[in-house]
Amino acid sequence: MFTHIRSSWSILLALMVATSLVSFAGCSSDPEVVEKIVEVEKIVEVEKEQPKETIIFSNLNWDSALLQNSIARYIIENGYGYPTDAVDGNTVSLFPALQDGTTHVTMEIWLPNQQDVWDEAMKEGTVVSVGSSLDDNWQSMFVIPKYVQEANPGLVSYKDIEAHKDLFVTPDSDGKARLVSCIAGWKCEQVNTAKHEVYGMDSYVKLVDPGSAAALFADLEGAYARGDNWLGYIWGPTKTAATLDLVVLEEEPCPPGCDPSLGYAYPVADVLIAVHPSLPARAPDVIEMFRKYDFNAASQVSAEGWMAENDESLENTAVWWLKNDDAWKAWVTSEAEAKITASLQ
Repeated sequence: MFTHIRSSWSILLALMVATSLVSFAGCSSDPEVVEKIVEVEKIVEVEKEQPKETIIFSNLNWDSALLQNSIARYIIENGYGYPTDAVDGNTVSLFPALQDGTTHVTMEIWLPNQQDVWDEAMKEGTVVSVGSSLDDNWQSMFVIPKYVQEANPGLVSYKDIEAHKDLFVTPDSDGKARLVSCIAGWKCEQVNTAKHEVYGMDSYVKLVDPGSAAALFADLEGAYARGDNWLGYIWGPTKTAATLDLVVLEEEPCPPGCDPSLGYAYPVADVLIAVHPSLPARAPDVIEMFRKYDFNAASQVSAEGWMAENDESLENTAVWWLKNDDAWKAWVTSEAEAKITASLQ
């Protein structure tokens, strides 16, 4: 805890302990004063800086969350000196992990998708909201390419799917319209399944689990490139949603505070950054950074686009974004900015 530093200061500190040795020379009655310099050892106690504890992120399994993790981890490691790590999972598995301290930071809590567990956790004090993540967020269970609607102008609402189901039938959809739903393990998958039942779609719509976000986007992009009909769940901002011309079929708007699983359109989402309650006390500088954090839609789409076009890793994409976008400099202290800038050289 403490380290001892030996300072052999030749103590000109005038411990010139004027050990005044008085001697008498010869017959002279005048005393001779001899100055003797005594070396004194002084022990100084200096408090040793303690190593900082690792901050563990929730590695949610979609690009924007993983990319934000990579950016935040780079900033925290290189600007603030904390080691970081991550635990892989999905919305359902990683929320309780944040509550029990297995992880310390979740960069994307989607509301109202997770509204019920979020409200309960806030009431219990097992999570802390420290800022916002992403903006211009939307999602829908019923998205089609615009060219599909242009060719079928009667397809405007989710209620019109039954009359147009043949547009979306595929060899593996059992004679029903194929609807590519949200990924299993994500809260939106549960919402979509509930809406499918509430809307009475079981007889004419088959829900398909794409398996991953990448597979969902690839399914839509492949159909779009071929000019095929496609129906499914999509959210934005994402590179795919920004690039393709898509239409959201109408649903009943969700009143404030409503649950979309009861048969309403998804409202515009709030996406929050949440931390475990232990983090503010042990990393207040990191919390201050999160409170200023603002990764907007333009930043997100440009970074995800660069990553896809260059087939790059999340880590390299984070470095590219930090080098090419100055937005992060408004989130950090001047000292952290200097350290991060130096590390990017």
